[in-house]
Amino acid sequence: MNLPYELERARIEIEQYARKVGLDFYHTIFELIDCDQMNEIASYGGFPTRYPHWRFGMEYEEMRKGYTYGLHKIYEMVINNDPCYAYMMGSNKLVDQKLVMAHVFAHCDFFKNNV
Repeated sequence: MNLPYELERARIEIEQYARKVGLDFYHTIFELIDCDQMNEIASYGGFPTRYPHWRFGMEYEEMRKGYTYGLHKIYEMVINNDPCYAYMMGSNKLVDQKLVMAHVFAHCDFFKNNV
């Protein structure tokens, strides 16, 4: 994990609350990334790597322009596996990061328990 101290403390606290209310999820690894990395992962359909195809480049350009012009922003991407990987936009404000973390734990609970 590459979380700053304050975010790591928040992650621990939020994870404790999530487990206290009954969520059951795989170990979750949070990574802070920049907008270019987020757009790249999103253009690959949520996978960090994938086979090469021109369509992914086209998706990346569309997302890059949308973010540049303020038309959209991706706050997080969660990879459904064990352990779960959550990529968060490093430029989010602290309160946004905390909300995103809570949201991610709910995603991970759903991933683990959805038959």
